[in-house]
Amino acid sequence: MAGKLQPIDIQRELTKIKHPELKKDIVSLGMIGSLEIGEEETSILVKTPSQDRRVQIGLEAQIRQTLSKKEGVGKVKIKFEVDPKMTLDDSNKILGVKKVIAIGSGKGGVGKSTVTVNLASAAAAMGYKVGVMDADIYGPSIGKMFGVNGKVALKAEEDKIYPLEKDGLKIISFSFLIEEKQPVVWRGPMLGKAVEQFLYDIVWGELDFLFIDLPPGTGDVQLSLAQLIDLDGAILVTTPQTVALLDANRAASMFQQVKVPILGVVENMSEFVCPNCGHASAIFSSGGGQKLADSADTKFLGGVPLTMDVMSAGEAGKPLVFQEPDGIIAKSYKNILQNLAEEIKKWE
Repeated sequence: MAGKLQPIDIQRELTKIKHPELKKDIVSLGMIGSLEIGEEETSILVKTPSQDRRVQIGLEAQIRQTLSKKEGVGKVKIKFEVDPKMTLDDSNKILGVKKVIAIGSGKGGVGKSTVTVNLASAAAAMGYKVGVMDADIYGPSIGKMFGVNGKVALKAEEDKIYPLEKDGLKIISFSFLIEEKQPVVWRGPMLGKAVEQFLYDIVWGELDFLFIDLPPGTGDVQLSLAQLIDLDGAILVTTPQTVALLDANRAASMFQQVKVPILGVVENMSEFVCPNCGHASAIFSSGGGQKLADSADTKFLGGVPLTMDVMSAGEAGKPLVFQEPDGIIAKSYKNILQNLAEEIKKWE
């Protein structure tokens, strides 16, 4: 049975073990050198910069106790390797997740959640492993856009929760945990704790991208997120008109203050496409996305037109990218995703 286990299964168990001095788990600290799972024995190499046997003995005891509860592990063999030149990685990362990208705006009503859902769907359609986290605790809408209404019975294992899987994506939203009409009356510290649990108590598995849909504004959730995890970057969503740009600029300033790279700007509702004749009209002005990108010293990733199908898809709970994979909306998001990939490489 032990042979059926994967290293990621053991790593997930080892995230429960905290370093006695740094108070962070040994996996995120980069202390696991190798994992070998045999038929009867699991070998673990633990790297440490210190020869301190008290620390080693304490860690070994925690490892054995934790893995003894995991079925199929077999005999556990632990070896410590001391490297005085080693620097423990105290960064905040999610095990198995390659890129964590926040999607924000300075105000509501710009279609940020619609952008998040369709951008994530476009990434999944292109073969990436994708997760979506709805961090808008007061007004979660990601679930509805994927056709999930109200409370959901999520799979749980010990102190971990498995995200909902829909259309090839892994999704978590606060709307899954409460009744549909139940209000959330929380203060800042509770919001921060909820964000922390969504990041680290969810079994995300292996992901290429985790897109985080932020609430509007520059409040507690945004600040908590910046403190809790090392974001790989942020995307700003705006509409073309001047009033949206003013608020989006505030969001840009916030990300810059907390040292989060701004990967680019998406201009939503860049033009309205008539469902009858196909004529495109700039009903919300034009050029706003490029102006925001210039002022924030970042890249304009692309614009997304407004169509009747976009609005109906949000209500129907099936992202338009999946409904019309060769349509104008899907092509817009694929172009945005390609530009995003290029920007990510520049920051690596």
